[in-house]
Amino acid sequence: MIILEYQKNSNRIYSEFEGHCHSEYEIFYFISGDAELMVEGKIYKLTPHSLFILPPNTMHGIQVNSRMDYIRHVLFMTPQDIIPERMYLLTGLIPDRRKAPGQEIFFEHIERFHMEQFFHHLKLLHTQPEDFQAKIEPIYTEALLAQLNLICRTLKPAIVVNRTPEKIIEVINYLNLHLTEPHTLDSIASHFFISKNYLNKSFNQYLGKTVIEYIRHKRIILAKQYIHAGESAMNAALQAGFSDYSSFYRAYVKYEGASPRRDMTEA
Repeated sequence: MIILEYQKNSNRIYSEFEGHCHSEYEIFYFISGDAELMVEGKIYKLTPHSLFILPPNTMHGIQVNSRMDYIRHVLFMTPQDIIPERMYLLTGLIPDRRKAPGQEIFFEHIERFHMEQFFHHLKLLHTQPEDFQAKIEPIYTEALLAQLNLICRTLKPAIVVNRTPEKIIEVINYLNLHLTEPHTLDSIASHFFISKNYLNKSFNQYLGKTVIEYIRHKRIILAKQYIHAGESAMNAALQAGFSDYSSFYRAYVKYEGASPRRDMTEA
């Protein structure tokens, strides 16, 4: 089942980005507030009625800068939530990720597409009995995905003026393309001719994580995707870049709050 979240915060400030990622596609619809969204190190100043489409395993985090109301809708879904004949409506939202891993889609000022109504109807549906939800949710989901595809075909994505150092963006892109290869802080810093202290400080500033935490977290999500596809936990760990199962297990519990067995039973 798809997961829908609605959040309205007042008088609460998040002063630092805390990067996180997950194995689902995320549809992030911002309504109002004074906030910024970090996506793979890039910082977006949010404007009312902004839409983000984030593919799985995309590092992102929110920063709320004032006490004015912060309101947004978020929808999580996986290809398994969609009937096979309509899967292209979800996977087709993002360009070829092999060429640009973690690439997000960002649109501004989409009021005329009435996205808030789609979220409202899904939220109302989730108050109904489960048997009724099971019948109607696929219809609502297809309608939402169809509207998202219409937006992608009608509008040009907004352009962000990035304040993150270009060298750090280069490091992030490199790590996404070589995520499963062996890395150390020293080897990455040496590859880009920068100091490891500057590298770690910059990652903490723009992603809320150290370099090694960034790599480890993204490998865990990649392994989780392999597990959902039917791989054993051991094979998933090795394919995601972990050298041994014990370090994988500890990291999995840290970032997912449960052992890999939980996701094996859900697969």
